[in-house]
Amino acid sequence: MVTPQPPDSAGAPRPVPGDPESPEALEMALNPLIFRIADSFVLIGVKDTENGPELMYADVGDQVCAVAYTDPEEIRRDLPAGYHLYQITVPKLLERLHPAIGLIIGPHAESPLTVMPWERDAVLAAALPFPPGAPVRIKKRGDRQPKLMAAALPGIEAIDGVRAVYVTRYQVADAREKILVAYDHDPDVPGSDSVADAFIAAAAQINLADPMQVVALADIPESLRPTVEKTVPPSYVRKAKRR
Repeated sequence: MVTPQPPDSAGAPRPVPGDPESPEALEMALNPLIFRIADSFVLIGVKDTENGPELMYADVGDQVCAVAYTDPEEIRRDLPAGYHLYQITVPKLLERLHPAIGLIIGPHAESPLTVMPWERDAVLAAALPFPPGAPVRIKKRGDRQPKLMAAALPGIEAIDGVRAVYVTRYQVADAREKILVAYDHDPDVPGSDSVADAFIAAAAQINLADPMQVVALADIPESLRPTVEKTVPPSYVRKAKRR
């Protein structure tokens, strides 16, 4: 293991990950494993230095890569003195890496996973709630989650401009199935887009075991939005105020 400083190169501008005609969309179509990688948590070692946080690095062929693990015992064996253990999602880790640095996950595995610099944008695109061109399955008739709704209700009712909340489940390609919370709101009302904060706090309060994605109904692609609006009963509808 080595810990070199990332190379100081600007790199070429990268296309927007949401562009369905981008190389990232093609990469996702050709490599379905990319959705699992984008939906993964990994363990990393970090050392605080005068120049900021320093990760663990290794040479993979001619490519310098940050090193991440999925096995706690494995990373503890490799962790150098002065490094601390952290858990992070793969997309958040990639966002923090220099564009010229790759990523290797499970360096002692027979076939470790790698994300090379030219694959980085494809993984970030695959991490979007609704990646362009990816197969998405939304459960009809909803998934009401009474404990989650009860914990989130005080926060929702305190937010002006929220009209309704829909709760169901959805899955992108072969990534993990998640609870999907879609909220209909008035974007002209300040703070009406803070529903995610209420649900994140509620999930922590009840120790929600399942992964969850909170999105505005308007941000669901037009091809998928009717599935939520027409087949998922709302779990919350704001009552009209009496005059």
